Amino acid sequence: MLGTPIKDLDFVVEGDAPEVARQLAEELNVRAVVHARFGTATVVLDTGGIDLVTARQEDYTRPAALPVVSPGSIYDDLARRDFSINALALPLAEDRPKVLDPHGGLDDLRRGVIRGLHSKSFVDDPTRILRAVRYERRFGFHLEDDTLILLKSAVAQGYLGLLTGDRLRHELERILQEDRPGPVLQRAWELGVLASILPSLGDERAPARLAALAPPVPAPGGIEPLAYLGALVYPLSSGAGEALINRLNLPATWAEVVRDTIGLRELEPELAVPDMERSRLFHLIEGFCQPAALAVSRVTASAPVARRLSEYWNELRFVSPALNGGDLLAMGVPEGPLVGRLLRELKDARLNRRVATVDDERRLVRQSLGRLGGRPDDG
Repeated sequence: MLGTPIKDLDFVVEGDAPEVARQLAEELNVRAVVHARFGTATVVLDTGGIDLVTARQEDYTRPAALPVVSPGSIYDDLARRDFSINALALPLAEDRPKVLDPHGGLDDLRRGVIRGLHSKSFVDDPTRILRAVRYERRFGFHLEDDTLILLKSAVAQGYLGLLTGDRLRHELERILQEDRPGPVLQRAWELGVLASILPSLGDERAPARLAALAPPVPAPGGIEPLAYLGALVYPLSSGAGEALINRLNLPATWAEVVRDTIGLRELEPELAVPDMERSRLFHLIEGFCQPAALAVSRVTASAPVARRLSEYWNELRFVSPALNGGDLLAMGVPEGPLVGRLLRELKDARLNRRVATVDDERRLVRQSLGRLGGRPDDG
């Protein structure tokens, strides 16, 4: 309907979707992953997956709970969707199918409107709050007036706090997978969504940091998605960072970004010291992950810090000596810790531009060994 590429295929079956998935997987000689509790299944292909779901009704026993599901018709199934633009279906059993649109989704598509289907939509499933913001910014739509009021009310009443960390993180991950996560996160901040997840994420400088990170237009390959997480957590204390890691049950890679961003921010006074040797800069930043370094380089108020972080990631981390351990042994360096020590010395010399050629490195090794009383082979 929007003329955009289709990324996945979703099918609703009035009947037994897992059984249809099993038969389809057998016919295609692939496997089917079945989720019996929800009557859903995925047929796994090399190019992605085909999702099949049994048409169903949903009953929410309490706010933010996972629904109790039971079989239903396609109209029951469409009525349980999040927004009218997602409550559309195309019958495949008809020669000239017409779109099923019982909730006015086509008109909302034409008008560019995100509209919920009922007044308890955000209460039943608060993850829809994050999805509403994501769709709004992805498509350049706007939240329908009543839907916006209901969303703000759900945020103010703390329904996002009832969600598990895994469900919240899953929605955040989807935001970071957008072509332009920055505007989505800025809108989430504006609506109080980020502060509702963790109060410290709602600081007044968050929009400026996100804007500093995001390019004016999507670049090929884009910005490392987790750098946006770094931009959000930049001002947090170590304690607040750990609280976020625990709240969202962050995996190791995400937790590393949180901790490294905070760690680099705390290093800024040292990184801004004038006339720092390049080797010193290398050893200060070595070990910090790239998304954190990218985030800090974009959002820091210190030009020297930004310049040095960029220098590390664009140049210094690629510097290495021409000689390796085998070369040092061939020169007569005895096996043991001395080899590693000399390689580190060579690397620092390269970083500080004290050596530029293999011959320079060999001379440096001989000088170092001479100080230590060694007698390397001059070959």
